[in-house]
Amino acid sequence: MSAVLNSLREGEAPEVIDQALADAVCEWIGCREDWFRHTLMAVSEALQEGHTCLHLPYWAGQTRWQSDISSGIQLLELADWRERLQALAIRPDDNAPVVFEQDRFYLRRYWRFETEVASSIRKRLAVTENVDASSARATLERLFPSGEGRSGPDWQKVAAANALLQRFSVIAGGPGTGKTHTVTRLLALLIETTASDSSGTLRVHLAAPTGKAAQRLAQSVVKARSGLAPDVDDQVHQAIPQEATTLHRLLGVIPNSHRFRHNEDNPLNVDILVVDEISMVDLPLMARLFRALPPKCRVILLGDADQLPSVAAGSVLADLAPRDVAVYSSERCRQLATLGIDLDPADGGSGGADYLSLLRESRRFEGSSGIGQLAAAAISGDGEGTLNVLRGAYDDVVWHAGDALSEQLAFWTEQQFRPVTEAGNLEEAFERLRAFRVLCPARIGPNGVHAINERVTAALNRERQRFFRGQPIMITRNHYGLGLYNGDIGLIWPDEPERKGETPPLLAWFPGEEGFTPMAPGRLPDHETVYAMTIHKTQGSEFDAVALVLPERPSAIVSRELIYTGVTRARSRLTVIGSEPVWRAGISRVVERHSGLGVRLRAGKAEHS
Repeated sequence: MSAVLNSLREGEAPEVIDQALADAVCEWIGCREDWFRHTLMAVSEALQEGHTCLHLPYWAGQTRWQSDISSGIQLLELADWRERLQALAIRPDDNAPVVFEQDRFYLRRYWRFETEVASSIRKRLAVTENVDASSARATLERLFPSGEGRSGPDWQKVAAANALLQRFSVIAGGPGTGKTHTVTRLLALLIETTASDSSGTLRVHLAAPTGKAAQRLAQSVVKARSGLAPDVDDQVHQAIPQEATTLHRLLGVIPNSHRFRHNEDNPLNVDILVVDEISMVDLPLMARLFRALPPKCRVILLGDADQLPSVAAGSVLADLAPRDVAVYSSERCRQLATLGIDLDPADGGSGGADYLSLLRESRRFEGSSGIGQLAAAAISGDGEGTLNVLRGAYDDVVWHAGDALSEQLAFWTEQQFRPVTEAGNLEEAFERLRAFRVLCPARIGPNGVHAINERVTAALNRERQRFFRGQPIMITRNHYGLGLYNGDIGLIWPDEPERKGETPPLLAWFPGEEGFTPMAPGRLPDHETVYAMTIHKTQGSEFDAVALVLPERPSAIVSRELIYTGVTRARSRLTVIGSEPVWRAGISRVVERHSGLGVRLRAGKAEHS
């Protein structure tokens, strides 16, 4: 029993509380009553749903675990439940395997993850960076020149100036708002105005949660970096990195372990860390990242807080960038004024999130863009507004009823996917593949990923070969030895023939920093054909055109955040296949993740470690 509980406290326990673990916790706490066992069952279910804790006000009085043969179990009412838990020795200082605090019931490992992240952020926010206002002001104006005819603040410039003032910053915004453009110029600003401990060039790292997101981050920074050349000297230009890595590779994966090589005892050698697509990062990974960072490291997080939260437990970006927090405190507005940033007093807030900068102007979706209007209406929950866009005469948005799927799938197969197989070379094939993707909320069902992939494959691979020319594949399990990771996408394509007249063998090709890397298909780790993807899998990716295929009937998996994420994967054209009832139900449903992280940050209370 002690081994099970020790693993639970140290963070190696399974996500789900099984029977043995529940028995061990009950024995440890000295409470074997049914209500406490039900509480453990409920926190286990909460973790599976993505919450980091069991929030009593939400769960109190509910009936759960109903089935055909059981009427279910009714959880206690709030006041009674709270009183019983407060009577147990499960406060933060009690060192029990579970923790009850402020109406939230945690497995200790998640309580520790949450308090560690909050503590690490607050320590960085407590340090006020010394800024030469005159020099910083001039550099800001050079990097973000005032444009003619601008009626309001340049929020990219505001975000860069704000990030100068503390060691932790979040820059949040929707697609096309210029997050990577802003952070690239922010890096130039920091490199010019900040010295490293060794009096040399600052050590800057770029990272993202997935390989695809890291690749996109690097490409965006390289593009933004090229536009910096006239505004900075060569030394500053060269100090901005051109490569990005996944968080797992940055931290150093230890095979078959939850731990990483870099931690509090072996920190990373980094002065500035930029992490993109934070909405995809779960709470445990964020905690392990902060453990590995030296105290003086500046942390800059980028992301779209309206996107889907991480697959695993936590909603880190949504906690750090709540929609109801006003922009800056009066004191922060005063500090920004010394850097040449004059904000309307109405933009001042409570000071609860001065680390947060919001980018508000989308350069991708202008006022006439149906995609942009659809995304904005979707995330605000305006169901009628979204339908008006879908029904409207927009060049970039098309809506078909659900019964049009078969006809549209045949059209996409011939117009989008067959050209991949018929491309003249590998580079052209990849270009055609990147142009279009089918996105689905679910994997199973007639409108799901599996069914659509099978139907397209059957049309293009009539000989039913295991591998065929132009077949797109996606890796579904990390293989560190081969350098292939979950979400990596490749193409099956012929190798060059060794001698004239030979039939070249088919290889799996993956894009890399220097061209394409081939691999024998037989060596591939777990993978699947990928004409269609789940919307979750496309986070961190964009396509010229997207087809969003909804389920046949309303489903709990379809939410406004999922619809928003799917819609914003499209750069220039969006096709929606689905019925009005399914769409309306999805827009009305909100993803809710219970967590104490935002409360801890805004309360600023001391935490136990």
